[in-house]
Amino acid sequence: MLILTTGVSGCGEKEYLKTFVEFARKKGKKALVYAIGEMMFSHAHDVGLNITRENILNANPNTLNSLRGAVLEKILANLENDLKENDVVIIIMHAVFFWKKIFLRAYEKFYLDKLNPDMFITFIDRSEDIEERLSEKDQWKQEMPSEDEILLWQNVEVEMTATFAEFWKKQFFVYPIKQPIDTLYKLLFHPKMEPIYVSMPITHINSKGDFKKIDLFVEKLNKYFTVFDPRTIEIPTDVEIDKTVYYQTINRDLYWLVRQSKKVIAYFPTIVASTGVINELREGYETNKDVWLIFPSQKKSPFTLYFTTKIFESEQEFFTFLKKYIKDKYGVAVG
Repeated sequence: MLILTTGVSGCGEKEYLKTFVEFARKKGKKALVYAIGEMMFSHAHDVGLNITRENILNANPNTLNSLRGAVLEKILANLENDLKENDVVIIIMHAVFFWKKIFLRAYEKFYLDKLNPDMFITFIDRSEDIEERLSEKDQWKQEMPSEDEILLWQNVEVEMTATFAEFWKKQFFVYPIKQPIDTLYKLLFHPKMEPIYVSMPITHINSKGDFKKIDLFVEKLNKYFTVFDPRTIEIPTDVEIDKTVYYQTINRDLYWLVRQSKKVIAYFPTIVASTGVINELREGYETNKDVWLIFPSQKKSPFTLYFTTKIFESEQEFFTFLKKYIKDKYGVAVG
């Protein structure tokens, strides 16, 4: 299996995938990771080309294209054997760079054709965390993007990679970098475990007990599905309103995470207002997904009933149903 991953500089994908390789090894799976950027520096050194980490994006685009092409030729030369010797080969690259207030293309269609990966993944993270990582690198001290620019860059990175996947008719996932490492493992090695989006009220939940209930619910849900949890990239609810952050949050949850999932499962630990959950239910419903709601009340709005396919009044009722659903669909007992 060949996976092509993208992500903006500072999103943390190299560190995450290093952890993934070790996690997979302990599970009996071999994973090989190629980091295009690091290989370009190594190749430049080998051929005597003066390319520095601080100034690489100042290089002539033709020089960068040639370097990238040379690295990809090396990967392609070994790829058939690598795929035989490993359970998964992962190639880390970028779709675009944001440098000197300009978007720079960081791919060549020729090599995407040659690679023909089985899946595309874009890693994302909160703009504050990306900014912190970039601030630790000399490369970005003179050209540090603002948080708004980081969000815009990340948006373009996702949409470009989604376009690659669409052109090559392959699966594509937007992947928050703070997802548990087993999320990626299940995504790659247990494809029958459906990817689902778990929705919950956040803004108006104040009780530690309710947050604990949400944690335990998601933990149980992970036994049955590959769970995408928006809290792994959620913005704080007690900060000053930033329209860019808010708009990006809505776009991310509704049009990236919900749409890539097979189901939307919403959980209310208590009855509170949540426009976010209601909109996520509607988005899932209108894109023809199963929409399951755990709502601890016999009173239900007609809108709640309309935009769901199943409603449960307790966790116990839901998990009793879910165990039977999994056994009937896959012939295996879980939980």
